Amino acid sequence: MRLALMGLCLAAAAVPSNAAPACPPGAVVTKHQAMLAGEATDYVACVGTLPVTNGAGAKGQLFYTAYLREGAKRPLAFIWNGGPGGDSRLLHFHALGPVLIRGGSYQANVDSPLAVADLVFVDPVGTSFSRGATEADAKKFYGTVADIAATADFIEGYRRATKREAAPLFLIGESFGTWRAAGAAEKLVEHGVPVAGMVLVSGGIPLGDMPDRNRTRALTLPNRTATAFALGKLPAELEKSRAAALLQSQDFADQVYAPALADPTALDAGKREEVALELARLQGLDPKLIDRTTLWVSPRDFRKGLLASEGKTLDIFDMRKTAPSVDAAADEKLALEWFRKRLGYVGGSYAGIESAALPVGENWAYDQSPITRESLARAMAGEGPPSASRPWTLTAMQKAPKLRTFVATGIYDSLNGCASNLVTVAALPPEVAERFTMRCYEGGHMMYEEPGTDVVFNSDIAAFLSGGKRE
Repeated sequence: MRLALMGLCLAAAAVPSNAAPACPPGAVVTKHQAMLAGEATDYVACVGTLPVTNGAGAKGQLFYTAYLREGAKRPLAFIWNGGPGGDSRLLHFHALGPVLIRGGSYQANVDSPLAVADLVFVDPVGTSFSRGATEADAKKFYGTVADIAATADFIEGYRRATKREAAPLFLIGESFGTWRAAGAAEKLVEHGVPVAGMVLVSGGIPLGDMPDRNRTRALTLPNRTATAFALGKLPAELEKSRAAALLQSQDFADQVYAPALADPTALDAGKREEVALELARLQGLDPKLIDRTTLWVSPRDFRKGLLASEGKTLDIFDMRKTAPSVDAAADEKLALEWFRKRLGYVGGSYAGIESAALPVGENWAYDQSPITRESLARAMAGEGPPSASRPWTLTAMQKAPKLRTFVATGIYDSLNGCASNLVTVAALPPEVAERFTMRCYEGGHMMYEEPGTDVVFNSDIAAFLSGGKRE
């Protein structure tokens, strides 16, 4: 249940930046109150920018929005979305922040993990109010390697500026932001900075180019079965029970489809036809859409094929949908009002709202690993970025034996697979795998926008940040 905002902004004017809890020097600070975990709670909001470098000499300023409560020992979580080229508004105003934007108005987020941890939302260079020192500098931040370096630099700078080096440190990223989280975690650990945990939302698990890609591909099948079930496209016998349909789909994917996908040419024509027909049945597709040579239906082909008879293409982020459902203009107006009027930030120009969006994503350099003909083909088919991640997650967790990782996936997301993530973690060394918490949510890429799921998502994140205990 959502409650009305309590004392949304008790002090609209800035207060001294040395107020407790500490904000970075130069921040604009406002006092607020909200209902969190069933209690009236005072907190402060800090907004401003901090200097960063890209690891190769380029300079910039990253804009942040921090929500803090009393207590220096509280966990400190840094949060961002992906893109690349996206600001942090989705996780900020649709998921984790103390105030959400829903249905064209502000709503109190009584489930915000601010109840247990301080939250710092961070916007990369070229988004919101974050900028390079010069236009030439800005372009040098538009790449995976530079982005990770800048993120780690920001976190270290923020912790020093606020004297929060002793606070348990968490990194939370969504989509491409999972790369930012895992890559920054690895770099911070290498710098001797203890990282308590990572939260990877709707971006899989950045582990590099996995050796058994066919198995992880095959195990995206249950996501498609769930989608076809939701849209009433499965055969009648599978539409009787979603749980039974998903179990059948996962068993087939693991025991039959994965081996077949690894080497379709090893199957005789009869067996290949049998596999193809079962694939069509479990995806609600016309059997003609199953390539008998490869036995693979790409994410893009599935999205185009399921409702082809209706002339519709499924949404990338929530395959139950065929059209955007969010009023972006209304969201933008309220987000800008929040920063300008509620939090009192007067600097710069918000890219994409007050001024034109900057070409961050268009100019992005996926320089963390080579772009190959195969990796580019996967990207064109809707399977993610044009080159593989690095094994940041595994490296960070091996170098930091206490680092824990939380993985959140939506069952209707075309870019991720709940079952494939489970299989990926199960294949890791046991001492690493045991430190993962895996969750599959009702919803899509932004599962926190699903009524009901939003409460569970926030509760799960809060529990993870607090080590399983709420304050």
